Amino acid sequence: MEITNNFNSPTQIRKVGITLDKNRALLKRLRQKDNINLLADRSFKWLRVKGFDFNYHTHIDSLPDGRLAVMCYEEGYVIEVDGVILLPSPRASLLA
Repeated sequence: MEITNNFNSPTQIRKVGITLDKNRALLKRLRQKDNINLLADRSFKWLRVKGFDFNYHTHIDSLPDGRLAVMCYEEGYVIEVDGVILLPSPRASLLA
């Protein structure tokens, strides 16, 4: 299997970086909202309305309980049946 680079120009790379930065900023803002991240469906809707792009993330980590955390740099979330739940803190170790 051959892996190819789909980025043809610095402009495309820049656009990906901008999208990742925006996603991280939105996750940080969501963390500051009162009670919004208590309900997964409200968190998901808030992120979508604000322009979060769920197609872009930096990596995926495995949590001790077997769930997968979708990460955007140090910020992350878990996809649930009814929406998304933010990880407790970007400073907490995921694999501890």
